[in-house]
Amino acid sequence: MKLSLTVEADTINVLALNAGRIAVDIDGIELADLINVVCDNGYSLRIADTPGKLVIEDPLPPAARLNGIQCSTAHITREDNDLLHQLSRQVLDFDDSEWVSYTGSGYLIRLDAWAFPILQLKRRGLSKASRRLIVTLMRRYHLGIIHLDAFGELLPGFETFDW
Repeated sequence: MKLSLTVEADTINVLALNAGRIAVDIDGIELADLINVVCDNGYSLRIADTPGKLVIEDPLPPAARLNGIQCSTAHITREDNDLLHQLSRQVLDFDDSEWVSYTGSGYLIRLDAWAFPILQLKRRGLSKASRRLIVTLMRRYHLGIIHLDAFGELLPGFETFDW
């Protein structure tokens, strides 16, 4: 879960807890304003009586959330672009177009469609550089979807191709 808000506060204290949770103590803001921002983002806020209780909870079950990232098609080779285009255009039942989709300016790849999506992409001929990009992003951000888009951002630290 990601929650972004801008607060003007006197002090903010953040304490890291186990399992990726944090405890936040904010002085100098109105509690009603904080609750409104949290609710506007689709979450619910509970005030904890004791430390360690869950304060913000996500109303959607994990299976209903899609975690994805968008990046530039400059991170893939021209051959990879041609391959993804071919895979997204198949029209048979249960073919690759069910997990590789053409978006008009790039490709949407559902990484959760296969148990080992990188192996599937390797078998179909995706380059090592493109597979390395996807594996790194999957491990870093626990992705279910990657959107390779011509208008996407260039990611620092990854190889780019001029085609």
